[in-house]
Amino acid sequence: MKQIQAQLSDQLRATEHSWAEIGREFQRRFHVNARVAMRQARGWTQPEAAERWTRRWPDDPKTFKNFSYWEAWPSSTGYAPSLEVLDRMAQLYECSVADLLSDLDDYGAKKRPVFSQIREPGQAVGGVPPSRQAPQPHALAAAAPHPAPGPGARFDPYFGPPPPRPADELGANPGELLSSMSAVAEISSLMESPDGGNSLSRRSALLNLSSLFAVAAAAPLAGAGADEVAPPSPAGRVDGPMIENTGLIVGGLRQQNAALGPSATVQTGLAVRAMMESVVKDAPSGLTGQAWVVYGDLAHLLGWMMFNMGQDEAARFYYDDARKAAYQADDYELAANILAAQAHLSMSAGDHQTAIDHAQAAEEAAKRSPSRRAKAYAADMTARVYASAGQGARSLAALERERKQMQRIDWAEPAAERWGFYGPAFYWARESECHLLLGHPVEAADAGALAQQRFNPAYLHNNAMALARRAQAQVQFGDVPAACRALAEAARMATLAGSVRLTTEMTRAREQLAPHESESIVQALDVRMAKYRRQRGSADTPGRASASVEEVL
Repeated sequence: MKQIQAQLSDQLRATEHSWAEIGREFQRRFHVNARVAMRQARGWTQPEAAERWTRRWPDDPKTFKNFSYWEAWPSSTGYAPSLEVLDRMAQLYECSVADLLSDLDDYGAKKRPVFSQIREPGQAVGGVPPSRQAPQPHALAAAAPHPAPGPGARFDPYFGPPPPRPADELGANPGELLSSMSAVAEISSLMESPDGGNSLSRRSALLNLSSLFAVAAAAPLAGAGADEVAPPSPAGRVDGPMIENTGLIVGGLRQQNAALGPSATVQTGLAVRAMMESVVKDAPSGLTGQAWVVYGDLAHLLGWMMFNMGQDEAARFYYDDARKAAYQADDYELAANILAAQAHLSMSAGDHQTAIDHAQAAEEAAKRSPSRRAKAYAADMTARVYASAGQGARSLAALERERKQMQRIDWAEPAAERWGFYGPAFYWARESECHLLLGHPVEAADAGALAQQRFNPAYLHNNAMALARRAQAQVQFGDVPAACRALAEAARMATLAGSVRLTTEMTRAREQLAPHESESIVQALDVRMAKYRRQRGSADTPGRASASVEEVL
């Protein structure tokens, strides 16, 4: 098709047709709108058009996504280009502004279609088109913290609409989860708020309850004593089902960490790791590799929790421990995952060169693995560390590699439990973070909305991190009310799923609001954030005495 278009364009130019005339011919022959037709007439892809725009107006750089949204308008999946944008596009394509709008309806014509007959993508059953959002000056100016999937949801240009959640999905709504749990008499007594509903008491009950569940799940691994592991016996020897059970426990801990944060999970994880040391030691030769994989997953999870809690030295210890386990098991998929985590740790410490080295090692390990998820995630971390180092072109190229790998993944195909966190929501959260680091606030806010749209709302920590970064982007492009709403929602989630890293992101967002201190909406935000800090209790306040490295190791 591209060759046919190039040949047609050359022939028409040779007969002295203008670019506007060639564009109209492309509209007629290839059934595209005026903006697409004018670009295709020049033989440019969207990235090539964006490159030429940026070269001509370096103070106002654009990406292929900008062109994609302008070309999709006026459908509900596009954004309306401003008059200034249309003027510059006309200069770029050597046509008039009117030529770029010639596909729009003429409402002064005698015969015009009834509005209800205009078809748009995603038309509802019964012929009634979905309502179309009015174009916003900024992509997220009127977006709610959790946009519901549907006609008003942010259009995802890569992965389509988010999958519908089952109506009976337990845990999708933390409030529903608490209600169902409180129906059990034994649990209800634990959840009873002695002070009339104080959030701190409710949180303490939840943390105690989550630990009880995890310890109960781990009980088959433990002996009769509370503080020691029972020696293998004929009835409880290390075998395949036992190791598989342990893997399920690690998966449960991973989900608990995602939902409630590291403080609610780390102590149980440390206890399970102590048990796993004896399991690895006593595993028969045929099961040693499988045991090392479970141990490596658990050590990796512990490193991630320590990292979120601000214990970088402990995180480094557990990541090294996990990587050794991955090599013992000869599992390059696990090794890639851990190397990516080590890159993140080095990046956070400001050691960009080591972070890049770890990220590149992760990509090399992923190439030796058959897992597309490993390849995509390694590229994801490479994008992140390059963005942190200010290398924008390399960061965006890595995001493109990640996207292409993700589009090859069959999401219905079962994968290792360690990848439960990974999916389109994670991709958009990463793209949001990279654009934020690179100084592209509108793109960061757009991607943040797509992440929020796809994240499981029960995963409070992930949602709160995405909201905190989204608030930073909204401040940067001047939407203070939306930033305050996003930051308040992140602070609310942090009362149950807080971490040092999340607190840091929220602090950054609040610091960027400093020029707007006198505005009433910022003052109201401060009151609400102070209330949430009090609810988290003294255990989570900045400046508390943190556990020593020896204690967490």
